Amino acid sequence: MSGDIFAGQPTDADLLAELYDLEHDAVVEDLIFYREQTRRSGHTVLDLGCGSGRLLRTFAAGKARRIVGVDGSPALLRRAEARIAAEPLLAAARDQGRLHLVAGDVRRLSQLSLKPLLGGGADLVVAVGVLPHLDGPEDAVQMLTGVLPLLATGGRVIIDDLGPALLPARDLPLSVDWRREMDGRPVVRRSQLMRQEAPEGLRVAFSTIVDVGRPDGTIARLPASHRLWYPWDDALAAIVREAGMTVEIAYGSHDLDPLDAASERRITMIRRADE
Repeated sequence: MSGDIFAGQPTDADLLAELYDLEHDAVVEDLIFYREQTRRSGHTVLDLGCGSGRLLRTFAAGKARRIVGVDGSPALLRRAEARIAAEPLLAAARDQGRLHLVAGDVRRLSQLSLKPLLGGGADLVVAVGVLPHLDGPEDAVQMLTGVLPLLATGGRVIIDDLGPALLPARDLPLSVDWRREMDGRPVVRRSQLMRQEAPEGLRVAFSTIVDVGRPDGTIARLPASHRLWYPWDDALAAIVREAGMTVEIAYGSHDLDPLDAASERRITMIRRADE
C-alpha cells in the first residue's frame, strides 16, 4: 500500500499478512477483468499496492511482458515472493527479468527508480484498494503525479475501490465479520467502525480484532486499526485533473456495469489529459 499498512500495529506483521491473504485470496471476481485489461493494453503493468501479489498471475496470464509490483509492507512482499516461487509462470517471469517487486511508498514513486524496470513505460497502472490507505487528496495527487512520467503513450490507470453501495452508511459496533480456518486453525474476525463525512470524502476509523486458535487450544488475539479515506466522485475527478490526467470512464463492477448508487465497486479509468 502507500507505506507499510502493518506499521505501528501492536502485533506480528507476518501473521497479519497471513490473515490478509486469508481474506483477500478469496477475492476472484476481478480476475477476468484484469486479465482482459492486460491483454488489451497491458504489455507492461505497474501494480501499485500489490500486497502479496494476488493479481500477479492474472497479469502474466494476460500476456504482460513486464510486471512491476510496488508495496510498502515488507511482510506482504515476503508473501509475494513466496507466491512467485510457488507459481511456475511467475517464477519463469522473475528468472527472465520480466517480473520485479519493489519496496516503497506509492506516494514517492520518483524515488524508486522504476523507469529501467518498466522499459518504455507502463501501459497499464493498477491501484486496487490503495486510495483508502492514503491520508487524503494531497497524497492521492502525489501518487498520480508520480505515475504520470511512468506512463507509456496511450497508457491507462485503473483505480479500483469500494462503490457507493458498500460504503458504511452509519457507525457499526463491534461484531463478527467472518469465521474461517487457516492451516486447520479456527480464525474469527470482529470489527467496528466510525465514519465521518468530509468535503474530500468519507473518513472511516476501522478497527479489527482477530482471534487465531493455537495448536495447544489457546487463542492468539491480534488487534489492528486503520484510518481509511474514500473520496467522493467529484473529489476524485479534481485530484485526477490536478495530477495532469482525466477520468475516461467509471464502472460500477468488473462486468463493466454503469456506476450508480447501487454499485459495489468504483472502477475509475484514467488517462493523460493531453491524449
